[in-house]
Parts: sequence; C-alpha cells; structure tokens
Amino acid sequence: MRSPAEISEAVGAKMRDRLQETLARRAELLGVGVDARAEAAGKAGTGASTAASAAASAVPAAASIGEAVRHEWAAPPMHSDAAIRAQTGQGWDEWIDAIDAGVGRDAAHPRIVEWVMANSAQNGWWSQGIAVSFERMTGRRFAGQMPDGTFTANRSRTLPVDREVLRELIADDAARDALLGFETEFRSKVASKTYKVLLARDGQPIGGLLFTFDPAPNGRTKFAIAHEKLQVVDEIELWKAHWGAWLDALELALA
Repeated sequence: MRSPAEISEAVGAKMRDRLQETLARRAELLGVGVDARAEAAGKAGTGASTAASAAASAVPAAASIGEAVRHEWAAPPMHSDAAIRAQTGQGWDEWIDAIDAGVGRDAAHPRIVEWVMANSAQNGWWSQGIAVSFERMTGRRFAGQMPDGTFTANRSRTLPVDREVLRELIADDAARDALLGFETEFRSKVASKTYKVLLARDGQPIGGLLFTFDPAPNGRTKFAIAHEKLQVVDEIELWKAHWGAWLDALELALA
C-alpha cells in the first residue's frame, strides 16, 4: 500500500479540478445566499415562516375530544409515524399537539428537548429526534439544518482497509492539506473515536469535517464524513456531491 503522503497526493491531484468547480459554485450560492440564509433563520426562529403559517392554517378548526388533530407537515420528520408510535405510544400529530400545549411552538430547541425528557420516558437521543422532527414538521427547521441555523452535508462509504489506515491519513498534519484540498486544522486528540478538522481557503473558513471510522466485516471500514457549518441549504447537495467524488478518489488511491 502507498504511504499516507502518496495517497494524499494522489487524491489531491484527482480532485483538483473538481474542487475548483465546487468552490466556484459555492461562491455563486453564497452570492445569492443572503435571502436564503434569512429565510432559513426565519424558519429556525419564531415559527412565523410561510411554511409554518400554512401548516397552522391547514389544521382543522375543531376535533372531537380525545381525537388527535391531523396536521399538515411543512417537512417530513426524522422517523416514520409508525416508528415513533412504536417507540413512544404516540404518533407525530399527537406529539405536535403535546409540545404545542406543553412548552409551546416558539420554545428554543434545548427547551423542547428538556420538556420531552421531563414529560415522557424517552432518553436523550429520542428526545432530540422528537424535538428536531417537531421543528421540521412545523416549519421551523429545514432537513439538514442545525439549531444555529447552519446546515450539514453527510456522505459515507465502506472502504476495503482497516480503520487505522484512514485514521492515520486524517491525523497526518504533513499530508492532510493535500488530501482534503484545503488549509486544515486538526481539532481532536489522536486517540479520539472521531476526528474533527476545520477547513479554510485563503484564510476564509469553509466549515469543518467530522470523520467517523466504524469497523465493518472482512477488515473493512465504514468511513463517514459530515461537513458542518454550511451557510445555505443549497450547499448540502453541492458538498454531498463533492465528498462523494472525493471518496471515489480515495477508494481508487487505496486500491
């Protein structure tokens, strides 16, 4: 197998033109992204967005006592209605009604999570999922949007190498810039289970990458990338495509 430096150079060379295309497209998106960011912030903020208003106006004016009101969802939840009902005993419409009546639709994300945990038997993971889904369905959050209003793009690939090979690549300060095509800053301890790397181009931050390395059968590794702190929603598909191509180049270099 090639050395980390050789792998990094091979991937960097393969991705050089693609990276320029991605950065050019990103500049276009951010050039028209002020309105999109403002819209996203509105959706993540007070619930006064168009989608939320439409969802609220679509709720039937009355329902029988004890009957769950059927809501028009602004966006799909993280889990199906059947899955959340099997886990919690309530469907999504009932959860919307419960949170609205409990902590209220305008509550901040951490407050919703706290309320769900305090008023149900759900652990932190499920409570987070319920809160995120509530925010999506009521128009306060796009799919892929974080509580701070930024977005995250995710890609993964099962690669035919041991995870220590991949961990060594990402942790290599001498070769990482060439590997990823950016100015990078390693923000984790080498012994950490996940690695966080900040990205910049000409000194300008372009978010950060969170890498996870899960063992797979036959000495392989499920290698996942989360590109965090994206500024507008259209960056999600842009960076998913970019990191998909990067994984192609990495897999070829590892062969």
